[in-house]
Amino acid sequence: MMKTDILFSSPELCFSRSQKEAILAWGRALGAQDVPSLYKVEKFQSEALEAYGNPTKRIQTSSGHVFYQNSIHDHIAKQYAHPNVREHIKAYPVFNRGRVSEAFHASKWLTEAPVDVVTPMVRIGDQDFYVNELTYCKGDAWCIPIRFFEFEGDEMWAVCLKVEGSEVSWFTTRRRCCRARRSRVAGRR
Repeated sequence: MMKTDILFSSPELCFSRSQKEAILAWGRALGAQDVPSLYKVEKFQSEALEAYGNPTKRIQTSSGHVFYQNSIHDHIAKQYAHPNVREHIKAYPVFNRGRVSEAFHASKWLTEAPVDVVTPMVRIGDQDFYVNELTYCKGDAWCIPIRFFEFEGDEMWAVCLKVEGSEVSWFTTRRRCCRARRSRVAGRR
């Protein structure tokens, strides 16, 4: 059933209803086992769309033109879920000492982009580090990462607020950059 659905749902191959019926009849005539009826294929497709959600929305303009639009959120989620594509996605700004050859090299992503639109966490080894979360670094240093970035596309760093303690409470002092490597960061507390 799944292979039949993939064939009939391919965006590159558009089959009419009579062509779909002919393909299924041809499969049965060749002696293939468990060839579904077109009714069962369409029922499976509608149930799958109901369970998964249809990312394609039908939109009609005021002039009467009809077009279909896919959800950008769904598309990005699928790109991140695909292991061969994910490794090529740049999720962090890159500090490249003033050289800009890609959009993620621009200093706007590092300094001006709102905190709620940049990547909120980084995974280093088996540890996760989050923005706005108190983090303990080696050398008895505490900091609160504000945003993460790659230094020249190699190591993960963070723009942080350095935190110092007093007898009464914790308070933050100044901004600084710290390396977010596993060897420097002892862990989350």
